[in-house]
Amino acid sequence: MVNRKRLLKPERLRWRTGRKVGRTIYAQLGDVPDDHDPLIGMLDTAALAAAAVRAHNTELDGADR
Repeated sequence: MVNRKRLLKPERLRWRTGRKVGRTIYAQLGDVPDDHDPLIGMLDTAALAAAAVRAHNTELDGADR
């Protein structure tokens, strides 16, 4: 069975940081973080990853208007 949510492009999904270290960025498939969310990548610091997630999600929110 194919998970249709995975066919969505990561740039059109909200992003989140990883739960443990916070340097990894995931595309969040559902309403809550899940272990099966696809990995986008890893940045050097948790602060840099958080800033990238904030910027991406803010851009998505602006595009919805």
